[in-house]
Amino acid sequence: MAAETEVSAGGEGGAPGDDRGADRAALWRTLATRRDHRHFHPTPVPRETIEGLLAVFAVAPSVGLSQPWHVTVVRDRGAREAVHAGFRAVRAAESERFTGERRELYDSLRLEGILQAPVGLVVSHVLPPGPTLGTTSVPAATEYSVVAAITLLWLAVTAEGLGMGWVSLVEPDHLSESVPLPEGARPLAYLCLGYPALELDEPLLQTVGWGRRSPLSVDWL
Repeated sequence: MAAETEVSAGGEGGAPGDDRGADRAALWRTLATRRDHRHFHPTPVPRETIEGLLAVFAVAPSVGLSQPWHVTVVRDRGAREAVHAGFRAVRAAESERFTGERRELYDSLRLEGILQAPVGLVVSHVLPPGPTLGTTSVPAATEYSVVAAITLLWLAVTAEGLGMGWVSLVEPDHLSESVPLPEGARPLAYLCLGYPALELDEPLLQTVGWGRRSPLSVDWL
């Protein structure tokens, strides 16, 4: 994703007798070191590792306990090449939005690792079969639930020493054509998964000068 927000630990304090300091420190360290990776080693990721990571979806929050998601694990090279072709088309179209030095910088950016990462994950939204508790005023809450689960997956990947990148320059219809999906599943994300080839102390877009993190905008009432 394009924007990443600065994260800092919530302090060393806690309730009297609180012995969760190590857990708290590990969580904040994971939050602070999560990155959107685009450079990967070709080393295969064991199936049992992938299965362990996907267990995140069993504990992820979802509106009305609807669990409105489906994951397709893409290791086939041909399928990844088809996804990459769609990425190239969207990138070419997006590049036209920028001019001058901004266009030159855009053209130099690495924006995905579809062919380099040994694993792709297509995470799809599956509309629940009936009325879903909690969606009367916000029907899109089921889609928000899928995104929330992806965020937890990203943290789990980071904790396991792996890297993940979210490729937003793909058309959902093209993903549906490139990767077999269940009937009614609408892809929301293509995620590259593998062992990172770069150590990133800060977001890559910040490193190359595309943008910088901004302070949180917050009001207290």
